[in-house]
Amino acid sequence: MMIRPGLYWRTIRHLRLRQIVYQIVNRFRSANRLHLPTHEPVGHPLRVAEPDKSLTYQRNTFTFLNQSITFLGIIDWNYAGNGKLWTYQLTYFDCLNQPDMTAEEGERLIRLFIRQIDTVRDGLEPYPTSLRLVNWVKFLSRHAIQDANINRYLWAQAALVNRRLEYHLAGNHLLENGFALMMVALYVRDKRWFDKAAGLICKELTAQLLADGAHYERSPMYHQILLDRLLDVLIALQADSWHGSHQLIGFLTQKARQMLSWLESITFSTGDSPMVNDAAPGVAPTTAQLLKKATLASGLLIREATRSDGERSGYRLVRQARYELFIDTGSIGPDHQPGHAHADTFSFLLYVDGQPVIVDSGTSTYQTGERRHWERSTAAHNTVEINKTNSSEVWAGFRVGRRARVTMLENTDHVVRARHDGYRKWGITHERQWHIDANKITISDRLLGHSRQVRRKGVARLYLHPAISVLVAENHLRADLVDLTFTSATLPAITLKPYDMANGFNQLISGQCLEITFQEYLVTTVTVNE
Repeated sequence: MMIRPGLYWRTIRHLRLRQIVYQIVNRFRSANRLHLPTHEPVGHPLRVAEPDKSLTYQRNTFTFLNQSITFLGIIDWNYAGNGKLWTYQLTYFDCLNQPDMTAEEGERLIRLFIRQIDTVRDGLEPYPTSLRLVNWVKFLSRHAIQDANINRYLWAQAALVNRRLEYHLAGNHLLENGFALMMVALYVRDKRWFDKAAGLICKELTAQLLADGAHYERSPMYHQILLDRLLDVLIALQADSWHGSHQLIGFLTQKARQMLSWLESITFSTGDSPMVNDAAPGVAPTTAQLLKKATLASGLLIREATRSDGERSGYRLVRQARYELFIDTGSIGPDHQPGHAHADTFSFLLYVDGQPVIVDSGTSTYQTGERRHWERSTAAHNTVEINKTNSSEVWAGFRVGRRARVTMLENTDHVVRARHDGYRKWGITHERQWHIDANKITISDRLLGHSRQVRRKGVARLYLHPAISVLVAENHLRADLVDLTFTSATLPAITLKPYDMANGFNQLISGQCLEITFQEYLVTTVTVNE
């Protein structure tokens, strides 16, 4: 793909000055190296939750992203055969906190890593190091392991994160840095690190949580991951009197409540969270797991009203007796960090009688390429595409140039209506309205504006869950639990096409997608069958 100078400008113009400065600084930094302490750090076990990580390690076999590798003898901590995200996962050490991990085997894995740590490359970047530190501290605390050499390397890795906080990326990376530094500070009782971590976490949670409690990157999966980490920190803080910071505990309790409240509000009755933006099943703790974990933090499950001031996520889950409708009318993410965003403005999901019917096509890879580009595109979502153009200019693996801006026009119990300007280059504004009844949803799309460059012609898509069977007859369609009809200024052209839904990373399931080509406006009526 040839990158135009204008695309670069439309991307970097949204970065904050601090990000630009640290982007430059990072390009001139030397490789990540550890500096062992001259003193002997002593570990102080923290209160931690019961191990609940998914099974990723068994008998020298590691399974991440639905790909398994068996290492006989030496573990290659730089293994790159499955891409960088797999390498990251290998060095997170989540396996230390899976339910069947013994103290002996976990300690053996830690020692194997320490033995080769001077040769580790990607795994010593601040992000995987941050996640690894939390996992090590939880494991060492749970089993009351006190080992001088492990503590020295734990301290050295925390010192590395402290020196290389990811200001150039910001977002969830910077929060993970803060959480890790806090957990190690509590464990080795380092007041300087504690104060620095407390300041960073408070500042970033204030900036990164929206008015409705959502994380501003608008990925339910990353919201769950960050909430899980926040709960780890809060549980440890509440049980430890060394730090003496009751004000910090109060602040973090409030933020955790807000995050839990929002997560519950957009979780389907089945327990599924919406797989929108970068999200995949089996990666993050479920809402049920997080609610269970939250019971360990005193006062956390006391409900309070969510703040109403400021920017909101734009996500809404409408609950009716027979169906649940998830609607996206939000921006694609924070301007300075939209890396996990898709060009999915005005997409929606539909569950009927607890069954997924209209779904997101999902995320199966972070590796730059044709599949990654398609999964982030407007064409891969349940919304309208114009002139084969993305509503927001997603490119590379995690970049966004021009962004769709949303204007909310109406938001009531029965009507949600909004416009976005993602097609302003064509002189067109897309307006979508959802009219919500007990057993019927009416979705109205209008293409507003005048343009000599392109006719007001659009393609709406509906991605059906692979388990759904479909019968099509002219402008009418039956998809198991629902009937769909379509009307437009002219007879809409309806096409049924195959697609591959991501059922997790590197795992695809064949399904069917409805493409409806229309002019000027389209009215889609979804009726729940008796």
